[in-house]
Amino acid sequence: MDFEKKEKELIDEFMSYAFSGDVKASALKDEDALIAQILETVLSQFKRKKYVLGQALDFTMLAQKLSNHDIELKEFTPNLTIDEIFERYGLVESRGDTAANTLTLRYSQYEYGIRKIEESVANLFHAMDRSDYPSAYVYNTGQWKKFQDLMLLCFQLSESAKFKVCYELINFGLLTMPKNSFYIREVPRVRIFESVLKNYERGVKGENGGLVFQALAYGFLSSDRPHLSIVADKVRTGSSRQKRFGDIDCYFGMDLELSVEVKDFEITVKNFDKELGEFCRNCKGNNIVGIAFVREITSEAAELVVQHGVQIITQDIAISLAAYWDWKKQDTALQGTLHYISHIEQNPSAVERLLKFINEIDNSHDSLVYLKK
Repeated sequence: MDFEKKEKELIDEFMSYAFSGDVKASALKDEDALIAQILETVLSQFKRKKYVLGQALDFTMLAQKLSNHDIELKEFTPNLTIDEIFERYGLVESRGDTAANTLTLRYSQYEYGIRKIEESVANLFHAMDRSDYPSAYVYNTGQWKKFQDLMLLCFQLSESAKFKVCYELINFGLLTMPKNSFYIREVPRVRIFESVLKNYERGVKGENGGLVFQALAYGFLSSDRPHLSIVADKVRTGSSRQKRFGDIDCYFGMDLELSVEVKDFEITVKNFDKELGEFCRNCKGNNIVGIAFVREITSEAAELVVQHGVQIITQDIAISLAAYWDWKKQDTALQGTLHYISHIEQNPSAVERLLKFINEIDNSHDSLVYLKK
C-alpha cells in the first residue's frame, strides 16, 4: 500500500488512538482468510451503505482499545462468539434516562464506544479529500446491531491482524472513493487593474489632463456597479452642457442612482468650492448619492464633502478595495478602462500606451490582440 506523505501522517495519527507504535501489520494464514471475509463484507455493501467501511474500522479499533486492558483479546480467537463478547464486556444500554443507540462496551472500570471512533473515521477520510464518506456518524453508529457478524470477525483477530485489516480498510476507502479535485492554476492570472491604479503614469503628452484617472473611475464603477447603466463623456466636457449631473452618472432604468465627480489632484479646503462645491450642493439638494473620486483629499476638505452626504474614494481607497477583488472583477474594471479610452475619449495613442503597459505585466492578456506589432 502506497500512501502519500500527508495520508501516511493522517493514518498514523488515527491509528495511534488504539495501537502503540511497536505494533506491526501481520497475520496468520487463518487470519488472512478472516481479513478477506471482512473486506468482502465491506465491498459487497459499500455501494449502498458507505458507512459499512466505518463499521468495520469502528469494531476493529474498539476491540483493540479493549485489548489494551484485556490482554487475551490481543490473541487470535477464532472460536470467540458474539454472545461471549457481550458476556465478557458489558453493553452500556442507557445514559441516565436516555437509551443508548450506539455500541459502548465496559471492561472493569473502562468504557469505550464506537461513536468517537466513527467521528475520527469521517474526519480521516475527509482530511484525505474523500468527501464521499458520510459524515453522519450519529446515524452510522446507530446501525451497529445490523453488523454483528462483521463485529465478531473483527474481535476474533489478533492485535497485529487488527492493525493489518485497519490499513487494508483505509486503503480500500482511498482507492474506492474519488479524491476531491481542485482546479488550481500553476501560474495565477495577474490582476492588472490594481497595477494600473498604483503604477500607471498619468498626464503624459498627448493626453488630456485627467483622462486616465477618469477612465480608471469609469472602469472601477463599471465593475463595482454592473447593474447600473453608465453615462459619461470626454474629459473637459462640461457635465451640465451634456445634461449630466457629474462627470460619470450611473442609472438604473430612468433613475439616477449615483453620480461621480472625478479629480486627479488633491482636494483641499482652498480649492474645495471651485472643484467640488457645486457638485456636493447639488447632490445634497437633489437627494442624489454622490461620490468624489479623487487622487487625495485633506482631512479638513473631507469633512466638508461628508457634510453634504457625498462619499469619498481616493486613489489609495480604490487600490485597497480592488485588492479584494477576484481576477474577473479586476479584469472587468480593466476592460471598462479600455472602453472609456478607446470609445468615449477616442484617443488611439492613449489606448496604445495602456496596451503596452498591460503587455509588460501579462503578455497573454486578450486585449493585446489590438496592440500594434
